[in-house]
Amino acid sequence: MKALAAEADVPPSSMLYTMPSHAVARDRALEAIAPAIHQRISGLPAEPPAEGPERARMLLEALLALGAERRLEASVLQVLSASALTEPGLQPIWREVDGTIRDVCAQALRAQSVRGDLVALDHLHTVMAGLTAQLMNRGEGRSSRWADAVLERELAR
Repeated sequence: MKALAAEADVPPSSMLYTMPSHAVARDRALEAIAPAIHQRISGLPAEPPAEGPERARMLLEALLALGAERRLEASVLQVLSASALTEPGLQPIWREVDGTIRDVCAQALRAQSVRGDLVALDHLHTVMAGLTAQLMNRGEGRSSRWADAVLERELAR
């Protein structure tokens, strides 16, 4: 909690007042992820392109852990998703975040005129989860060009 207070640049007593336990801090962190994704998606230009591989790429790149803030978001999501496996109270929030990610994957498929293919959706959702994990694990200072190449190949399918 002290580290969170320092990062937020508030006194620890203020942090403890608003988040009296680690469970509350976890819940609030997880609750903030879906709105952050929605904000990135709604901030994308509507045109051009409205559809096609370029639109799909824009949507999917909005999910990836590119940059320090998104890397932090992805690492929080990874830790909290593991916690949701054993803590029933986190599962509804986790399902909302995972559903948001899955919805962006569905939007990317629709941009490429793929509709109603649940296997394609499951595949893309899994690829994006793997790309995110690898971007986090490869470190902040390394180039993400390899992820661009993987995403390019996925979009060419």
